[in-house]
Order: sequence, then C-alpha cells, then structure tokens
Amino acid sequence: MQIHSIISNTISEEILATGHLSIRFMADGFSLLLEDRNFVPVVLIRATGESPMTRKSHLQACEDWLHRQTLLENFLGEITLVIDALPTTLVPEALFSENDKLLYLEPVTRLHAGEKVEFTAIRNSPFLLVYAVPVDYLLLAEKLAGSVRIKSSLEVLFSLSDQVNAADHQRGFALVEGQPGYMGILMIRNDELMIANNQQLGKTGELVYHTLNTIQQVEFDRVNRPLYHAGVTGDEELGMLRKYVRHLQPLPYHISEIDKSAISEHVLLAEATRCA
Repeated sequence: MQIHSIISNTISEEILATGHLSIRFMADGFSLLLEDRNFVPVVLIRATGESPMTRKSHLQACEDWLHRQTLLENFLGEITLVIDALPTTLVPEALFSENDKLLYLEPVTRLHAGEKVEFTAIRNSPFLLVYAVPVDYLLLAEKLAGSVRIKSSLEVLFSLSDQVNAADHQRGFALVEGQPGYMGILMIRNDELMIANNQQLGKTGELVYHTLNTIQQVEFDRVNRPLYHAGVTGDEELGMLRKYVRHLQPLPYHISEIDKSAISEHVLLAEATRCA
C-alpha cells in the first residue's frame, strides 16, 4: 500500500481532545484528514493499493495506521466515517416511516445480519436518505474512543452542493464527484433536488456514461447550465465531458494549508467534518 501524506504539525494533546477526524473508505483504500478545533489540517493522507482492496483489507490497514499514531485509543474529538459503496435510496419525506426503513432498501440491496440501517433528512429537500452500514464499519466505530458518525458519501455530496452560488441553485446545476471505482452525482434546479445517485464504476469512461445518462433523464440544460466536478477525475474523462457540456468547471472549495492542486481530491473528506 502506498501512503501519500501531508503533515504540518505534531498531534498535540489539544488536538487529541478537541480535534476533528474524518476517514473516507474507497474502492482503492482510504483517505484521512485530521484537523484541529478550528478545522486547520494537521494530517492528510491517502493510502491506496495498486488494485481495488477488499473491505476487510482497507479497514484493517486503516485500523493499523490509527493504532500506530495512537489515534485509535487516544483521539477523543469528533470522528466522521464516510463510506462510498453504501447501499442508499432516497425516500420522499411525506412517505417515510421509521418503522419501514428496512423495507426502503429492499429494491437496492440485500441486508445482512448485524447491519444497521440509518436515515438522515436532506436539508432544503423533501427527501430522506436511507442507507445500510455493514457490520465491519460498526466494529471499527466501536474501537474508536471519540464520538463517531457514519455517513454515506452521497450525504456529504449534498452538503458540498452548498458551495455553489445561490443563483445556480435556482437556475440549475449538476455536481459530480469521482474516485477510482466510484462516482456520486446530483442535480438541482429551482433550489430543489432533481436527482441524486451513486454508482460503482468499472471500466474507464463509465463516469462519463453515467453522467450523460443522468443528464438525459432530467433534461438537464447542458448548454447553459454548469456541471461542477470534484474528486479524482482523469483528463481524458473531463475532455469527453467537455464535448457534451459547455460549462464544465471544478467545484469552488478552499482548504487552508493544503496545496490548491490537491483540494479537489479531498473536498468531500474535508466537508464530512463540517456537515451536520
């Protein structure tokens, strides 16, 4: 496993007590951002393998790293675990019942023993996001000393959409966030959610295919309205998208102390600690 890291400070006792830690589990490994109480980055790493990792292997690699840094046992601040490949579905608020939360996931996944079904309201939207958390992630959460939240990456993507200006929320825009083996996409018009989806990816070009397919479903104005992108997206894929979408641009986002060229890759990881 390769580890790319940025370390700007030592991990002080104050950071252990009051800091923010977000960890994102992806198809090719995990990324981790440790910030102080003021959300200034202290440690940023991306640990990846040359090929897609199993859930067990990337959880173990993350646990081992946390243990070596004494974060597993000693970090008492806020912890957010973000998981890309969670089975998720959107349910209209008017039709939602907590007693039926397991039933909403039946069309998208088969639940296994011990899995926990979570739900969260989407701000400024008449929908709730319902998702299942596998047992392995729950077990890791139990080993962490701090206060732990587990979120779907799609939930964090909704929070990221607030970085787009209010005028675009009214007129309409799309937001795509891509990682190796995964993408999330949402489209907003008249300040309302039109569609949201996450998708596991295989071959190169599938991100472009699923983006264009989603655009077609909601009759998105790809000539006049912007498509914002974030995450790890190759130049070839961006070039293909530019053939179909006139206004393709990176999502505006700022992370202090981090090189500007690396921000797009880590925006969702950084947003995870900030979203309610």
